[in-house]
Amino acid sequence: MPRSCRPAMGLTTTVLLLLAGLVSGGFCLWYERRPKEIGEVRMFPSTIMLILSVVLVIVALAHLVTLVTGVPLRGRRMF
Repeated sequence: MPRSCRPAMGLTTTVLLLLAGLVSGGFCLWYERRPKEIGEVRMFPSTIMLILSVVLVIVALAHLVTLVTGVPLRGRRMF
């Protein structure tokens, strides 16, 4: 198959991104729940990274549904 006809992201890439989002989200959740000393400032922005990993998981799941069913997801405006 010519390179231009191949999908940009296949099933393997989508599953790897889904797993990366789950692992990073789990790490950020663990990091948030750790006890910290009063006055200690954490240098890792775990809340922002947790939000980004949740978005990554949602997008990867939507793309996985698209790959499995063969029907692309449409937005609200049907673009």
